[in-house]
Amino acid sequence: MTRNRRLLAAVLLVTLVWPLTACGDETPAPGEDVTLEDVAEAEIPEGDEGEENETGLAERVVTIQGEVRQVLDPGAFLIGDPGVLEPEVLVLSPSTDFVDLGLDVTDVLVEEETVVEVTGTVRRLSLGEFQEDYAIPYDPNIFDEYAGESIIVAERLEITEGRG
Repeated sequence: MTRNRRLLAAVLLVTLVWPLTACGDETPAPGEDVTLEDVAEAEIPEGDEGEENETGLAERVVTIQGEVRQVLDPGAFLIGDPGVLEPEVLVLSPSTDFVDLGLDVTDVLVEEETVVEVTGTVRRLSLGEFQEDYAIPYDPNIFDEYAGESIIVAERLEITEGRG
């Protein structure tokens, strides 16, 4: 009888705990925290031909923090978690640079390991669509490697650490 109770307890434990382990893989609901990693790993379908957006992040306004890793263009930079190599997220300006948003993005931000808070819309990078939507001539030689990845089109930037 003791063996049966232990077996029953083990089955109940697995039944109750196992579904909870899958909860960490779900995309945060609107209003919940979204991490840089959530955005970097989001798979956003191409176009809007009625495809279901499984990640829940496409066209969603999010706020994430990250260290400025590399400036690719006056209107584009990569951010990542401080002290961690991967993942990184490409942040694009809806204009030719970020000055309208109150930040002059230069290599000084990289050198000083500046952490910024970015609020913006998560999109799948299709350079042609982006250039149509924002009329910005980005160099395809720089941005081709990010095609198809999830990015953030910045609406607000704020320095949170660094540049002391």
